[in-house]
Amino acid sequence: MKTLLRNISLLVFLTIYPLYNFANEISAHDYAAKVHDDIIQIIQTKNALYIEDPDKFTKEISEAFSPIVDFNRIARNVMGKHYKKSTNTQRIAFAEAFKTSLLDTYSGTLVEFKDEKIVVLPPENTSKSKNKAKVKIEIITSSSIYPGTYSMYLDKEGKWKIINIVVNGINLGKTFRSQFYSLMEKNEENINLVIDQWIASV
Repeated sequence: MKTLLRNISLLVFLTIYPLYNFANEISAHDYAAKVHDDIIQIIQTKNALYIEDPDKFTKEISEAFSPIVDFNRIARNVMGKHYKKSTNTQRIAFAEAFKTSLLDTYSGTLVEFKDEKIVVLPPENTSKSKNKAKVKIEIITSSSIYPGTYSMYLDKEGKWKIINIVVNGINLGKTFRSQFYSLMEKNEENINLVIDQWIASV
């Protein structure tokens, strides 16, 4: 169940890219809602490519995914207290490993997401910050409805970006941080070894 919810969470990242160019013109809620309206079309256009050429599929997802996700910021949050202890080279290496692990592990999730849908709920109240937003969602499957929340922010260019997702109480950011901390403990806080092992561990 936990793996399913994590996969669904990452799917949300994979399906956010079509409206990137419009993100600075609409609210966070409207942005998320419009993205989800395009999910069915994405599934229909990507299914064949995934079957015929998985590597090309992953490359296309990467090219579309990268502009709207700050992998360095997310990787920094995953590293947590270990970030300050790392070198700039190690930070860059982990951010790249983190990005690769997400794309490789979850590229197929988009294709498997057929009968489910994501509904963006109306905002409950006005956000205290114009640059940050919490967007409530419901992930509806054939058997259950899972509540979720996007943590979103406006970057320096005025583009809305998701920086974390919580689905049915599972915090994606904290899940990956716990995984990183566990690897650090097992490898006696050798960051280089953790980076080498990260992709295989996801």
